[in-house]
Amino acid sequence: MHKVIILGGGPVGLSAAICLAQQGVESLVIEKHPTTTNHPKARGVNGRSMELFRSWGLEDQMKQYQMPREAYRFTWIEDLQGKEFTRVQATVDYSPYSPTENAIIAQDDVERELFKNAQCNPLIDLRFNTEMVHATQDDEKVTFEILNKDTNQKETLSARYLIAADGANSSVREIFNVEMEGMDNLGVFCNIYCEMNLDKYVEHRPSAGFMFTRPDVRGAFLLSKKGHRRWLVGVRLDEEQNLTEEVFTDDFCVDYVKKIINDPEVDVRLINKAFWTMAALIAKQYRIDRVFLAGDAAHRLPPTGGFGMNTGIQDVHNLAWKLALVLNNQADESLLDTYFTERVQIAKTNTSWSISNAKRFETIFVALAKNDLITFEEALKDQAHHINNILLDLGFVYGSEYQTEKRYQPSAEVGARAPHCWLQKKNVRISSLDLYNNQFVLVCHPDAHTWQDQFSQFPCKIVTIGEQGDYVDTNHNFLEAYGISKQGAVLVRPDGHVAWRSTDENGDLASFSWLSSS
Repeated sequence: MHKVIILGGGPVGLSAAICLAQQGVESLVIEKHPTTTNHPKARGVNGRSMELFRSWGLEDQMKQYQMPREAYRFTWIEDLQGKEFTRVQATVDYSPYSPTENAIIAQDDVERELFKNAQCNPLIDLRFNTEMVHATQDDEKVTFEILNKDTNQKETLSARYLIAADGANSSVREIFNVEMEGMDNLGVFCNIYCEMNLDKYVEHRPSAGFMFTRPDVRGAFLLSKKGHRRWLVGVRLDEEQNLTEEVFTDDFCVDYVKKIINDPEVDVRLINKAFWTMAALIAKQYRIDRVFLAGDAAHRLPPTGGFGMNTGIQDVHNLAWKLALVLNNQADESLLDTYFTERVQIAKTNTSWSISNAKRFETIFVALAKNDLITFEEALKDQAHHINNILLDLGFVYGSEYQTEKRYQPSAEVGARAPHCWLQKKNVRISSLDLYNNQFVLVCHPDAHTWQDQFSQFPCKIVTIGEQGDYVDTNHNFLEAYGISKQGAVLVRPDGHVAWRSTDENGDLASFSWLSSS
């Protein structure tokens, strides 16, 4: 019997396998397609996801695909040869808060690097071009029937747990009758992925996205994959304008792209196209006994803000260490219930924020149709919030609701992502975040003898930070950032979030029940 089977080999499923491997847990990944995606899909990798990629040794591999920083903006124009209205710029500086930063990297590139990493890991078994036919579960296991599409052979497998990362139309969600709530259709779109040289139109104003306001193509958008040559053109289907799925033949797609560019001579090579429905849906439960939903199977976020893939990757980062503790008999199964209670609030907040971004686009286009330039300009100014969202990115706190109007302030309160501080040991510089990968870690000053003695009986690593400690904080800001005195301590979970904190030597260990001394 397998310990964990993961259904879905996209960014969330592959991340789940890597997270489990970090905990020493073997997994089997089943993916119905023969390869990773050949369509860019999502493009935004937020700062927290980049921190995870960094912890998996993938930061440099991912960054080779990212767009130049100067292109992190939206440009609003009539068309590529018409009037330019404004450029909405990304202005957040991540350097005080993180050892890395957010990046615009297409999903196909992300998947490719995750796949290569998983393929080289002896704890991960990848089976692509394999489809799950059916699944059932009992008190001890989940049983699967799978079909190898290469050989047309069926096989029955079982596992202690199943992670369903099988996308928006999840078959697992359907098999186990999990309902979703929210808005199931905020518009149907066609993404046209193509190759063309637009240097003469964009070289002087590199942008992640161009939003068109010309009446006959209003609402269409042009997204850059890596700054030039390859582009994603998005078109909203509209029966009144005869933009139905049937009309999007290959020839029509090429002609429509030329229409958007306003240049019939541009050489457009169609790579592929994809239809998708914008929705805002969240599953009513993420856990059905031994089955867990993750990513789009658990929540469908509007892409306006780029939190869909990121929310899914962080789902499995939250779940993996909990599964590892249970599988290793270090925690009761009730710990697995916290996966839903912690992650569903994040999904709700990210969904609500993404809906607000989508509505802002609608406000802009309605104002244009009415020639209401005052509303149009106000909404454009407000769009800066769309791409400057470090509070949602790094500031989410488990067990606490977002206050999205606040400025981001790093915190070591319980549930928060532990703050980043630069540390040094001899000639090696690391981030404090590099300490939190696969186990509980108690961080404190060398003088915090009370907590070092107390936690020596627990299965956690103890790291002292300060002069004469294991590490020196080079900017002398560790105690302030973590909100403790020299006698205080912070216990950080394997996913980098704070499990417990005492500002001095008088804290209460009874408030923390997940870690047993046995």
